[in-house]
Amino acid sequence: MDCDKLAQTVETIVFRWSDASSNLEDPAERKATYIALIKVFAQLHKFAGLKNVELSFSAGLEARPFMVDENGDPDFAGNPSEAGLIQSTIMQSLLRNANLPHLMSLSLSNLIGFPFPYYESSAFSAMISSVEHLRLSFHGRHSLGGPRGAEVWDWMWQETIPIRFLRPPQPSLTSLSLTSDQPVGCSPRLDLSGLFFPALRRLELGGIMFDDHCRIEDFIVRHGKTLAALTLDSCPMYIRPPGEMPTRPWHAVCDRFTESLEALVDLQIYLRTGWGLHDLGRSDEVRLTYEVTISVYGNSRGESGFAVEALDRPAIDRLFTTVQERRNKHAVMSPPPRSSGEQMPRATLEAAGVASQSFTVPIHWI
Repeated sequence: MDCDKLAQTVETIVFRWSDASSNLEDPAERKATYIALIKVFAQLHKFAGLKNVELSFSAGLEARPFMVDENGDPDFAGNPSEAGLIQSTIMQSLLRNANLPHLMSLSLSNLIGFPFPYYESSAFSAMISSVEHLRLSFHGRHSLGGPRGAEVWDWMWQETIPIRFLRPPQPSLTSLSLTSDQPVGCSPRLDLSGLFFPALRRLELGGIMFDDHCRIEDFIVRHGKTLAALTLDSCPMYIRPPGEMPTRPWHAVCDRFTESLEALVDLQIYLRTGWGLHDLGRSDEVRLTYEVTISVYGNSRGESGFAVEALDRPAIDRLFTTVQERRNKHAVMSPPPRSSGEQMPRATLEAAGVASQSFTVPIHWI
């Protein structure tokens, strides 16, 4: 099968970046690698059957942060962040495809929390506006350096993500996953008010902080008639220092969810054992926790508010009981949604008359 015919049959493109920085120390080798990546991702318009794109960048703590200069612009001088260069190269190459097929699912994992200009392009808006399944995860403030790193990271969550990633018309969006490896929602503020996805059935939130302003809570309840599956992965409630009783306790939120999320049949509540996209250890306990700090990268999760949590347990149990009863009631009528541990739908490649067959084509470092 030649390359052109192969391009017509491919439905899923997956890119996973392993730590290859040590292999790219030679300038000529690095240049050749970037040219190869550009050639691949700038030609995705040839993949007429393309439905799914999954890009997973470096998940670990980078040796060199992505530098931001005094004007808030990327600083690629000197010894730049390899992760930043790779992400920018692939994303800009992808967006050069003038006739990119409408994607069914888009997964962008381990993104640097910088508001790159290409997020404001019409090409990015067009690509993201038609997807049915959208998965996004972002590194925290630790991934940025320079005099204005913290400022642009705040801007990323306050403006770029709500407006550029979630605000374009997405009437077909049925599944949304949004994760940060540092608590966001309170500071920087994540305001999802005004956002509504009429077809949304699955919502996964990771590291998103709730507070007494109820912005995240209201967003969830707004989808109560369609939302069938909800995952809260290490989503704490913010308590103002020095750790006073919360003005919006979790038991109030759970009681509201019990009453308002009338379509919910799948509820998952997780607690990771450490912040960071590379630290995916999970506690066996089902806990909705409290945090008194908004900058906890590298710290253990859920160290605050144990006494408060005891008051929440009956409401959490009631919520799970209601969801389970509804799930049992509808089990015969329709199959349950996928568990949170499963990946978003990924189409398989059918080639040479063999159905349901997939394979990986590696990019060899020149």
